[in-house]
Amino acid sequence: QKEGKKERAMVDRVFIARIWRILKIMVPRTLCKETGYLLLIAVMLVLRTYCDIWMIQNGTVIESAIIGRSRKDFKKYLFNFIAAMPAISLVNNFLKYGLNELKLCFRVRLTRYLYEEYLKAYTYYKMGNLDNRIANPDQLLTQDVEKFCNSVVDLYSNLSKPFLDIVLYIFKLTSAIGAQGPASMMAYLIISGFFLTRLRRPIGKMTIVEQKYEGEYRYVNSRLITNSEEIAFYNGNLREKQTIHKTFRKLVEHLHNFILFRFSMGFIDTIIAKYLATVVGYLVVSRPFLNLSDPRHQNSTHAELLEDYYQSGRMLLRMSQALGRIVLAGREMTRLAG
Repeated sequence: QKEGKKERAMVDRVFIARIWRILKIMVPRTLCKETGYLLLIAVMLVLRTYCDIWMIQNGTVIESAIIGRSRKDFKKYLFNFIAAMPAISLVNNFLKYGLNELKLCFRVRLTRYLYEEYLKAYTYYKMGNLDNRIANPDQLLTQDVEKFCNSVVDLYSNLSKPFLDIVLYIFKLTSAIGAQGPASMMAYLIISGFFLTRLRRPIGKMTIVEQKYEGEYRYVNSRLITNSEEIAFYNGNLREKQTIHKTFRKLVEHLHNFILFRFSMGFIDTIIAKYLATVVGYLVVSRPFLNLSDPRHQNSTHAELLEDYYQSGRMLLRMSQALGRIVLAGREMTRLAG
């Protein structure tokens, strides 16, 4: 029971409190380098969303010009797209730069703090010889810290960008197809998010077990190197070989089970968060066009209907994809809890 409690991992108030404590270590002050990168990422995310909206609108008028056989409009909007390419590329790469630098900054802050505590007085000795709660401090201080920092930054990006997309696309779509469309998508998000969160619960525990087995495998290998002289003296190589193979086999079996579980969850995630979200998007965007009594399109020409449909459809598709990314971000949060 004690072990079961120890390995329980959920996204709850305890998880939020622990993350908050660690975040205060990684972002120690209001004005620091990490805050600057957080601000840079936020600005680039806003600019990228506006770039996405502009590309949807510009792409729609280019296609409308092609269908309408307007050479003048086609050249005009195509040159607009060519002129905007350097700026859009700069925004995308500034975003990647900010994310990579923030991951590194978080890792530096957290590593320094952990080593400060680890090398304080005789903590390192107690952990290695008197306290068995942390069996593999070397893995915790290296690989686990890197994975944790990467996950935190990825989660920040994967949550903030979709939320921003949703706000802007709701604003744009409400004026085009009414408030009912975005409201239907939000209802779908809440229902599907609740359902997928329930299904993902085992991921946190499985992540804990994976890190434990990885640490054990690393430990038996480092123990062989450290004690090679004694092992050679007592001819213990066969015994060590059995131990290493047994530890590795246990790790591989767990990884196989984890891969199978992620395959099953990925199958369900993709259907619910991607394809079904797209179906809901099509149903929503088609309503004002298929409703012949809708006043917004009663006097519209075929070209105007086509242009409105492409703009609304693509915005709603992007919004459904943003909702899907938020649903899938729950998977990363569950993994982070582990």
